[in-house]
Amino acid sequence: MAQDQPASYGSKPSAPAKRGRAKIINPSEAVYSGHYDLAEFIAKYGLTPLVAREIFGLVGPARRDLDKYMNERRQHLAG
Repeated sequence: MAQDQPASYGSKPSAPAKRGRAKIINPSEAVYSGHYDLAEFIAKYGLTPLVAREIFGLVGPARRDLDKYMNERRQHLAG
């Protein structure tokens, strides 16, 4: 099939990607430092998974946004 397609000018054929075993990483390294993992968010704020998922869907995973939302939520519930 590739033989029937015209070659693009100025490009070299790329070598096939090497396949190997997946690197085992620490899960905490896989999480962006500026984003919460759902489990981490639940643990920090003592939420139920259902409530945490709802807030995650509403606000997003960014730490700054979630912390701001939770501070406003606490003030609203306290006041």
